[in-house]
Amino acid sequence: MGVEDKVLIETRFGPLWSGKAEITFCGNILTLRSVKRSLDLEGSDAVEIDLLELSGERYAFRFYDGDDRRVVVLVLDTEGEILEEHRAHVAEWLGDMYHETGMMAFDPDAMAALLRKKIAGEL
Repeated sequence: MGVEDKVLIETRFGPLWSGKAEITFCGNILTLRSVKRSLDLEGSDAVEIDLLELSGERYAFRFYDGDDRRVVVLVLDTEGEILEEHRAHVAEWLGDMYHETGMMAFDPDAMAALLRKKIAGEL
């Protein structure tokens, strides 16, 4: 794992937050919240990033997993079954800034917000 995982995530699924908050998938409207709920991630340290429609009746759900400080991509099928899982440590995006976060590293919402600002070029 390492920079290769970040590259795979960005190459295959696009930059973080380039997806949507809601998609129409097989006639159903999926939202970040509904997908998080269906995966039983509510109440966890998972912070939603985006949803992406993929070919072959599949979609991807990206989120920041505060438990292990990784960006996660789950590829799911029409039944909501996980077909693939990809993970990359948040430090791959934040670089040295990650080591300066201190206690913030234990706050998943704050880390996701910092990551979003970094990607948007606001830092």
